[in-house]
Amino acid sequence: MALSNKHSSSQIDHRRRAFTRKAAYVVASCAMPYDLLANERCQQKTLEELEKCRRANFNMVFASPYDTHQWRASPHMHQQLKNNIEYFSEGKIYLDTYHNGALGVGTELAVHTARGAIQAALISVSNLTPILPALDILNIPFWCAGQQQYLNLISSKTWQDHVLNKIHKQGKLNILMHYLPGARTVTSTKRYGATIKTPKDMQDIVFRIPASKVLNQFYDLCGTRPVQVPWKKVATLAEGGRIEALDPSIVGLFNGPNELRKHLGVISKIDSVQDGWLLVVNQPWFNALPLKLQHALHDAANKTFKEHLEQQPSIAQYCEHGLKKLGTDIYQPNKEEIAQWHALAGPDQPQWLPFKRALLGSEKLFMQFFAAAQK
Repeated sequence: MALSNKHSSSQIDHRRRAFTRKAAYVVASCAMPYDLLANERCQQKTLEELEKCRRANFNMVFASPYDTHQWRASPHMHQQLKNNIEYFSEGKIYLDTYHNGALGVGTELAVHTARGAIQAALISVSNLTPILPALDILNIPFWCAGQQQYLNLISSKTWQDHVLNKIHKQGKLNILMHYLPGARTVTSTKRYGATIKTPKDMQDIVFRIPASKVLNQFYDLCGTRPVQVPWKKVATLAEGGRIEALDPSIVGLFNGPNELRKHLGVISKIDSVQDGWLLVVNQPWFNALPLKLQHALHDAANKTFKEHLEQQPSIAQYCEHGLKKLGTDIYQPNKEEIAQWHALAGPDQPQWLPFKRALLGSEKLFMQFFAAAQK
């Protein structure tokens, strides 16, 4: 969708009527019934929101797989992001949130945002790796799973120089904000029900993986039968016994689509990699904004990120308690069991050399990443 500058009162009226229809338009190749969705959205807007939309110079459609109303359980920060963007832009940017997977989830949103059909989206690191492959370095296990390690890395000059700058040169997406929901697990489905304590327990199980080549390699090393399944289909396959285990964080599991939380057996907290999410924005759209509004978006994202870090611990606790109430067991592997995971797939294992070279260019540069995370 192109930027919508106001030039006359007739254009303003036209844009106000057309806004939600345009927001729902994705790409011509996606034959989806968005007109009904857009009309419903238009009816749902309050007069105050319609007035804010009318006054804005730029309409920013933001899509998320998560439900805005479930803010106690998910660090999606929809409302904080909207408030901060509209505040820092002095009302010149209007953020319209399409939540709960209304415009798709995962790789769908990555494609829509990269093509400019929508302006921004919340997407997991793993589901962005087909478009932004440099991010997959985060999925090498057992070196950057902890919150402080992850924060150290993404705030470092090394990350800026060798990942963010590389992504910027691609010309598709800008990363505005990182989310830290927590570390990935290995979790059996309710129908499978086994407790996965060590890599030996992974042998020959059907394991759902996201769109990450590195995670695919990890679970292949564990002896699983890895299958790449779209996030929106995971609950159905878990209920039907077509997958036996999966790997999101506790927060990700609790907030999974189609009530995934009801189909989980035992969560094993192996803390392999951070189950990171990202707020991304279409780069050509962003670059066409006045410089002052580009700074406003960065300021809004920085403030939202700080608010996210403050809320994340209570959200993680809420999700853990919620899963236990549903009958899901949570297992903490002991030191000896964790050592077996590290021995199989730790970051210094030789099987990661091809990935380090492909993603970063050299093993030496990965050591700089490692040092930046551990400082």
